[in-house]
Amino acid sequence: MSASGELQVLIFNRLVADAAVHAIVAGRIYDGRPSSGSFPCITFGPSDYVPDNLECLTSREETVQIDCWSDDQSRLSPCKKLADAVKASLHNFEGQLATHFLVEMKVEAVRVFLDQDGIKAHGVVIVTASIDELTS
Repeated sequence: MSASGELQVLIFNRLVADAAVHAIVAGRIYDGRPSSGSFPCITFGPSDYVPDNLECLTSREETVQIDCWSDDQSRLSPCKKLADAVKASLHNFEGQLATHFLVEMKVEAVRVFLDQDGIKAHGVVIVTASIDELTS
């Protein structure tokens, strides 16, 4: 599996196992768009990476967007609580990838706002991971 895929699995498993996150979303963590009535929830947003290769090491700095959703228009509850719980769960998490090596994971930013539909609150948690890649 690619380093990106392994990172997403690690983040997913961490969020599923986190009691504070589970108390808010009750397992509603999706790779794609949720169906209506599935709020509050978490979805994976866009990701990208920048290769950071040295002569003897292949590595990357990968950024993943975690989207937090609530059908409550208030920016304070429960979307902000969910974004804060996701940040607490992932910031400085020292998990292990299946074949690659997670050097460091940091939450770089958290933003909560009213979505374009004017109905849902939307939280964005930006996670950056430094990964040393296994090369064959």
